[in-house]
Amino acid sequence: MAYDELKKQAYDNLADFSEKVGHEINPDSFCLLPFVHISTMPHGEIKLCCRGQPPKGGTSKDNPHVQDPGFDLKEYWTSDYMNEIRDDLLQGKRVAQCKNCWKMEDKNILSLRHNRLIDYGYEPRESYVENVKTYMDTGKIPFNVPLLELKLTNLCNFKCRMCWPKDSSLWWQDWEKVEKYYDEDTQNYIQKTREIVGGKNMSNVYQTNESFVDHLLHLMENVEEIEFAGGEPLLDPIHFNILDSIKHPEKVTLKYSTNLSTLILNKKFDIIGMWKKFKDIKLTVSIDGDSETNHIIRRGADWEILKQNLETVKRELSNIAMIKGTSCISAHNALTLDKTAEAIIMELGIRWHTSRLQYPDFHHANIIEPKLLQESVNRLKITKEKLRDFGATKFDLLHVDNSINWLNDCIKNNEHGEKSKRFEDFNTTIDGL
Repeated sequence: MAYDELKKQAYDNLADFSEKVGHEINPDSFCLLPFVHISTMPHGEIKLCCRGQPPKGGTSKDNPHVQDPGFDLKEYWTSDYMNEIRDDLLQGKRVAQCKNCWKMEDKNILSLRHNRLIDYGYEPRESYVENVKTYMDTGKIPFNVPLLELKLTNLCNFKCRMCWPKDSSLWWQDWEKVEKYYDEDTQNYIQKTREIVGGKNMSNVYQTNESFVDHLLHLMENVEEIEFAGGEPLLDPIHFNILDSIKHPEKVTLKYSTNLSTLILNKKFDIIGMWKKFKDIKLTVSIDGDSETNHIIRRGADWEILKQNLETVKRELSNIAMIKGTSCISAHNALTLDKTAEAIIMELGIRWHTSRLQYPDFHHANIIEPKLLQESVNRLKITKEKLRDFGATKFDLLHVDNSINWLNDCIKNNEHGEKSKRFEDFNTTIDGL
C-alpha cells in the first residue's frame, strides 16, 4: 500500500508542476533530471543520472566523456541527443537509457524518477519550473543546472565486495586476482577506464580539463544542490576546493553518498566546520549489514567509528536535513536484510533506504536458492511489524516492502546455478587475500 500512496504523491506533485509549467506532462514517463541535472563519473563519463545507461545502440555506444575530442559541457547540455531524450520523456516514451527506473516501477518499487518528483513536493524549486517551461515553450534550455551530481574521483578507503576499480582506487590491488570472474565486456571496460586515466589507480580527469572546470564554475553561480559521491568524497581534496568556490553556501544544499569513515581529512579540512556554512546537509551513508556483517561486505568498515561519526553529525550540525543508511541488495546481504534494517533504524537511529544491484550478474540476489530467499522474505515480514511497533517512518516500511518485492522477483526469476558457483569462488578468492 505504501508504494501506491507514494506513487500517487509523486504524480500529484507532477500535476501541480505541470500546472505551473503551463503544459500537460505525461506522468508515466516524465523525469525531472534531464532538465535540471548533470551526473559525472570518476573516469570522466557524463550520464543522465547515476543510474542512467548508455545511449541507444547498447554496449556499442558509450555515454559522452569529458576527454572525447571537442567535448563541451554546455554543448552537451543543449545537444540534439539531450533534447531527444527530453522530448521522448515528455511524450510518454520509455527511453532505453532509463531502463533501471522502468524495471523498478514494473515491480512496484519506487524508482529514482518517482523519488525526485516526491522531493519536488517537499521543496518546490522555481528553477525546475523555469527550465522545463522554457524548453516546452521554445525548444531550448538554458545552461542553468541547479542539481549537480559530482563523482570526481575513485579515491576510496574501502574495497566493498560488489564494487570495482572504476569506483574504488583500492580495488586495483585485487582486480587481477578476480577479473576472471567477470565477463569479457566488463574486463574490457575496466581496461579502457585504466587507459583513460593513464594507468593510474586513482582517476581524476576533471582537474586538468580547463573547459569542464570553467563550465562547472559557471554552474556554481546558480547551483542549488550538489550531490557528491565517489569513491569516497570526504577523502577528496578537490571536493573541498569546490565547496570553497561557492559564493553563497547558505543557499546551497549539499548531499553526500559516503561511507562516513572520517570527519577530518589530513588534519586540514574540518568537514563539520565546512558543512555548517551551507543551507542543508543530506547524508546517504552506505551500510550493507549490521555490526556483524557490514565490515565483511564493505571491506574497511568499522561499525564503532560509523556510530561515533553519526553521533557527531547529529550533535554538531543544526542544518542536517536528512540522514539515511542505504543498503545495496545483492547476493552478499539478501539473507540478512532483516538484521540490516533493524540495525540501521533501531540501533543507529537513522532512516533506511535500499537500492538493488543488477550488475555484475553473479552478485545479483537471484543467484541464491529460492528456498533461502523465501526464508528471508518471511523474516522481513516479521521485521516490518517490529519496526512498525518501534515507530519507524513510512519510508522505512516502504523499503521493507521494496525489499520483499525485489526478493520475490528474484525467486520468480531465479538463476541459481553456474552464477552461484562463480559467486562462491569469487568470495573464496577475496577471503584469501
